[in-house]
Amino acid sequence: MELLNKTESIVTEVTYTLQDKTSVFYYKEWLNDSGKVIDCLMRDKDGYEIDDSLLFEEVQEFIDSQE
Repeated sequence: MELLNKTESIVTEVTYTLQDKTSVFYYKEWLNDSGKVIDCLMRDKDGYEIDDSLLFEEVQEFIDSQE
């Protein structure tokens, strides 16, 4: 095994607690040191990942409108 490269970055994790008509859920974003979103996910109140592209887009637009 050979290490080809190592990169270290400062990452900020932001967690939003949201509620729609049916339940409470969590949206998380990871931002690099320049504030760009590098990853995100949604989880329900039990910790299961939510895989709903329409809801995901709606949540991202809502979060962006709050800032």
